[in-house]
Amino acid sequence: APMVTDLIGGRVQAGIDALPNSLPHIRSGALRALAVTGPARSAAVSDVPTVGETLKGYEVSGWTGIAVPAATPPAIIAALNREINAGLADPRIAARLAEVGGQPILVTPQEFGTMWRRDTEKWAKVVRFAAGK
Repeated sequence: APMVTDLIGGRVQAGIDALPNSLPHIRSGALRALAVTGPARSAAVSDVPTVGETLKGYEVSGWTGIAVPAATPPAIIAALNREINAGLADPRIAARLAEVGGQPILVTPQEFGTMWRRDTEKWAKVVRFAAGK
């Protein structure tokens, strides 16, 4: 990522990035992690505090989801969800995700929809505030 390159090169003094992008550079000593933005400390950098430990209530976390076309039959959605969750529950996959700073979140399609709506509402408020509306 260009921001990480600029941090390492000294062109910028600080930045916020997804942990999987920065973790190799943190581990090599090229970058120093000051805080993580999620609700809990990351197992990948357990000695690094959360921003929320200083600024109560602060939480910014990202996730990656899988979507299909709206017309996808429910049986196909259920099968995909079952197989994806089975893969994410595999200890080898969970361990690999943890190595790179990731954390599997096993959810149903309904729970994913709730996450999507919650985060959309949250960030819409931030955008409106930033725009002065």
